[in-house]
Amino acid sequence: REVVGRRLSPLEELTVYALRSYQGRLDELLDILRANAEAQPHIPAWRAALARAYYDTDQLAEARAQVDALPVSGFDYPPNFQWTGTVVPLSEVVSDLQDRSAAAVLYERMRPIANQAEAFALVIASRGSYGQFCGMLAACLGRWDDAEGHFTDALAMNERLGARPAIVCTRRAWASMLLDRNAPGDAAGARELIAAGRAEAAQLGMARELVRFD
Repeated sequence: REVVGRRLSPLEELTVYALRSYQGRLDELLDILRANAEAQPHIPAWRAALARAYYDTDQLAEARAQVDALPVSGFDYPPNFQWTGTVVPLSEVVSDLQDRSAAAVLYERMRPIANQAEAFALVIASRGSYGQFCGMLAACLGRWDDAEGHFTDALAMNERLGARPAIVCTRRAWASMLLDRNAPGDAAGARELIAAGRAEAAQLGMARELVRFD
């Protein structure tokens, strides 16, 4: 939490969070995220980030508890600089936890911006196209055609942006959706996405994504 004896600023902490998430090292930030969530309960982005860190470190009950601890407001957060830092990790966590109730609410919040690119904290970090997260939510809801459309658009946007980590994550989420749907041709499509995504993840050192491709 310090650099050469200096305490990190909140924006610097978020930058480290983005890097560690791609490296599969969010376990190193759990204490910081817990402290921030407890000290600043009025900032839901900290609790959402903590929920994702718990999920990514296979602490599913703790991740569920963080989602449940957020204010029951239909995830109707104000559209300020914290918004994307709240709804993006929440979308990932509730999709992976198969929380269909929360996914339905978040999907309606995010679907209008599916064709936009996410940028957090004045572009300190970006996770690429919102379409990936809309695709995950739609897949959680069993809305397969909507999910596939979102993933198709998200992958195209992330490739245009040259957002390689986002490309990896989109391929992995899309492959998971195809395996869940299990329509004719889906298994072959998933294998192609997994092969390409795993190769890119290995080049980028995305340890957590490599695990999730298995």
